[in-house]
Amino acid sequence: MPHTLDIGFQLHSLSNLMRRRMEHSEVFSHMDDNVTRNNGWILNYLAHHSDRDIYQKDIENDFCIRPSTVSKVIRLMESKSLLCREAVPGDARLKKLVLTPEGKKLQAAIEREQQETERLLRRGVTEEELRVFHQVMEKFKNNIQ
Repeated sequence: MPHTLDIGFQLHSLSNLMRRRMEHSEVFSHMDDNVTRNNGWILNYLAHHSDRDIYQKDIENDFCIRPSTVSKVIRLMESKSLLCREAVPGDARLKKLVLTPEGKKLQAAIEREQQETERLLRRGVTEEELRVFHQVMEKFKNNIQ
């Protein structure tokens, strides 16, 4: 089987295309080089889950990232004033992640760009194909964990 039919190859290629699109977007071309694409995903995640408290563990689980990596990313995002950690009443050890005003402003711009990328990705794809795609992706993730 040609390597171009490998699942990993296809996922890697798509990821490269998405990264290139974001890096050349209006939003990222005017941003500080220290703000990464992954920061954008985390900002959007926090914005889309603003109805509940989000903790480092949530980022680890939902993004499939190791605790040490998430800890480093969160520290860097704090240093960039994109988010802050706030103590939770009743448990001083627990810190929820909260967007700063700067983080909210940046998140709104990144979200517009990500929505356009999502629109392009979905072009010509039926709802049934999307449903199957999501099912298969879940199987891939479960298989590799």
